[in-house]
Amino acid sequence: MTRHLVFSFFLGRAPRVSCLALTLGLTGPPAFAQSSSAGVGTFEISAGIIRVGQASFGGRDAEETAGTGTGRFRLFSSSTELTAVSGFGARFGVTLIRSLDAEISGTYGTSALRTRIEADAETSNAPIVVMVPVQQFTIGGAAVWYPGVPRAGSRTRFFVKGGAGFERHLEDRGSRVVEGRMFEVGGGVKYTFASRSRGWWRGLGARLDALALVHAGAVAVDDRAHVSPAVGASVYLRF
Repeated sequence: MTRHLVFSFFLGRAPRVSCLALTLGLTGPPAFAQSSSAGVGTFEISAGIIRVGQASFGGRDAEETAGTGTGRFRLFSSSTELTAVSGFGARFGVTLIRSLDAEISGTYGTSALRTRIEADAETSNAPIVVMVPVQQFTIGGAAVWYPGVPRAGSRTRFFVKGGAGFERHLEDRGSRVVEGRMFEVGGGVKYTFASRSRGWWRGLGARLDALALVHAGAVAVDDRAHVSPAVGASVYLRF
């Protein structure tokens, strides 16, 4: 109503200004919206870098039974760990309901299996550190939930996620292959740079993940589960 009054007022007094008012009155909403919400059935792909903290497998002693059979003699002690993993990850997700996504992901990274030998009774060169290069591949699925918490602006969404998958480690350039299970729990935040309601893509933004990864099997030298922190930074495209 206000726009029509402005248009009528200027039409009788200044034709050029009235044309400007008419143009403003017919102008629609901007092409890029401010909301970061995703509609049901929306797909999303993301890719970026990952960093997984080291996993310690503890120490062990190498012992031999004394000649009398009544005692044990320690030859050396050792401790083993999988060094931090640096690599690349990609995800594909779909919005099931407004606050819940399902996604599958895969990662590739490199690290090393490091063993430190100490207190060697047969040599004075201890400690000795042995490194074996390791390539790590993972594939898994997760549920991503967006809780109803206050946002830091309309472009920001916080999320919580949990999932499971498999990991394969190739030791010493593939000379030995081992597999294991992996579980993840954590959360993160998404920030939308731009979004729109039409076109083949609907949103573009960045994503940060902070997770706790539980490893069971693979290169672990014992039967226990081991926890490693992990972070990731990626760019996502919604369509």
